[in-house]
Amino acid sequence: MPDITVDHFDPLLSDNGPAAVVLKRKLRSIEGEDAWIFPPTFAQSESNEDDENGGGTYQIDELPNDQRRNVCLIDSIGSQANRIEPIFKKKPYSELVPQIRVRLKDQDEVNLLDAGHRAADAVIRFSKTYGPKLSEAFKTYRENGDCSALLSIAPTSLIFGVWDSRATGAKIQRVVRSVMRAYNVTKARRSAIFQPAYDYTGTEVINPAQDKGKGTENPLSQEGFKHSPATNTHGGILAKGGIHQEAVLNLVALRTLTSDRATRRYLLGLALVALSYRDQQGFNLREGCLLCAASEADYNGHWKVVYFNGKEDADVFEGFNHELALAFALETIKENNGGIQIVSPSDADAFDKETAEKWLALDKKRRKALAKMKHPAAAIAAEEAATSKQKRQT
Repeated sequence: MPDITVDHFDPLLSDNGPAAVVLKRKLRSIEGEDAWIFPPTFAQSESNEDDENGGGTYQIDELPNDQRRNVCLIDSIGSQANRIEPIFKKKPYSELVPQIRVRLKDQDEVNLLDAGHRAADAVIRFSKTYGPKLSEAFKTYRENGDCSALLSIAPTSLIFGVWDSRATGAKIQRVVRSVMRAYNVTKARRSAIFQPAYDYTGTEVINPAQDKGKGTENPLSQEGFKHSPATNTHGGILAKGGIHQEAVLNLVALRTLTSDRATRRYLLGLALVALSYRDQQGFNLREGCLLCAASEADYNGHWKVVYFNGKEDADVFEGFNHELALAFALETIKENNGGIQIVSPSDADAFDKETAEKWLALDKKRRKALAKMKHPAAAIAAEEAATSKQKRQT
């Protein structure tokens, strides 16, 4: 692929263009394809207060009547997005998006790019300047589909999706969706026993009367003063059908956001950077799950454009890599390419503690009703003004 120009991908951005860009990449354990890896575990119930006894299981689903007999989730769509989005905090990627920060206690700061709910996260929703701005931006999008205000503050929320579920209800579909799965997996179990460094009760360093209760109910076991067996626990999986990253860049979702060509180019640039980015943290998913590309050819992945008529075309992305994705994204924000402006405030916005606490003091149903109409700061001000007026009248 030659040096990339800002109009290189324009055929993808036309309203009669293709459906999506699809990326597939085969991965393996750094120990080899026949090595055991550890998927994420998911707790059985959020209400279980005992973290050690909260159950938990791998997400393995059967695929009946399929050559792939089952599938195991290795890294979810949400997890993938949360791993990728923070790259836009560091150079040169920080030049591509605004750096919105919120200052909390003792000068602690949170970058919007680290917020799990993105532009709808509590940390930005209750910031003094950007909270009200984003509230209006969500309303504007909900009412007429105009994403320009959101674009100027939180463009990655448009790429990775956002749902303002606690306020306006505005919901923006993901443009980028990536997931890692393993196929034809066999699950293992493992057992172990903890041996304390000393016989605390036998030597009466700790009163033997404290040794009461079974298993994790015993306070000595809870604090590591007593031997503790762990049997039949998670032992990882063997993926005989391989580990795959399966990603989609939804061109319909992107084009639906705006009809402006420059904005479409810009959002496409962010999406391509996000999907093509590779770093060590993207492979080091968790303890026991350090991955690598299955082969050198799999490192950049296999890209193709998919059309609504079923046609597939890999030529558009022949020779494509992350360096070209970044070059394209940088082209989209040059002044002569439509005037996309990236404005990052020099100072962090302040967290509005007073508003947050007054808001939390309201009844849940009242909060829910008010949130649909106004930002919490405006809603509380109106409530207080009404109360004050009523008092004067009485």
